[in-house]
Amino acid sequence: MMSESAVIPMQPYILLKTEAYQRVLNQHNGISHFYEFKMRGNGRHSIDAVPDSSVDLLFNIGRNQVHTYISGTVFRAKSWEMGSENLCFGIRFQPGKCVLPKDLSMDMLVNQDIEITADLFGDDLAEQIVAAKNITERAFIFERAYNKLLPGLEVDTLKENMNRYIVNRITASNGTVGMEQLSEETNYSSCYIRRVFKNYHGISPKQFSKYIRFQYLLSRIKQADIALNELALECGYYDEAHMMKEFKSYTGVTLNQYKKMTRETEQFL
Repeated sequence: MMSESAVIPMQPYILLKTEAYQRVLNQHNGISHFYEFKMRGNGRHSIDAVPDSSVDLLFNIGRNQVHTYISGTVFRAKSWEMGSENLCFGIRFQPGKCVLPKDLSMDMLVNQDIEITADLFGDDLAEQIVAAKNITERAFIFERAYNKLLPGLEVDTLKENMNRYIVNRITASNGTVGMEQLSEETNYSSCYIRRVFKNYHGISPKQFSKYIRFQYLLSRIKQADIALNELALECGYYDEAHMMKEFKSYTGVTLNQYKKMTRETEQFL
């Protein structure tokens, strides 16, 4: 059995448009990392999201209350609801590895922001998140609640194993493995793989691969010594033009504009 593939899905506009950003890596039970930041200004907040194949759970924390939002991957650059309070605490899950409570399904979340009650993920979770003093305490509180949620879920072992294999295979290849190869390796038809995969993720394996490829590109952009045509081939694009077109669609800016925007935050990007 192949080993689990771990990536750190990026949402660069959070770093670019917020203050006091912190991140705590956590590679347990499908979690990628916890993060915390403060929004600038007053009123309703939003930030552009980019495709990452992941689910984010976001707590918008006020003095005596918390609003909770859950979001699936977007199809292209899209406004992401952040609430009206300034302090935000989030959990980003590994691509394809978020376990949802029974009242939620993945197709509800794709390209959507939904406000939910935090108690779906644990009793009195919102109150505990508000009372916590920092990101470390909030991460501990959430992980403790999430761990209690996992054992009670019903799992179709055969489908779960196939889904896990497909996710790991695509992420390990940085989104470059094709459907024909996946079909050969699993001994399942492409049609069956697509149907099962979409039930878990709300998107097709092809879309998932494109988003993983794009996320790999984001991680490689800061390497200034690589030519764009070489970068395109390394990341699995047909050519430089293909890479640039997809990048503009997924971020809303050109690659050169993005590089200028991110120079001051490269330690996280």
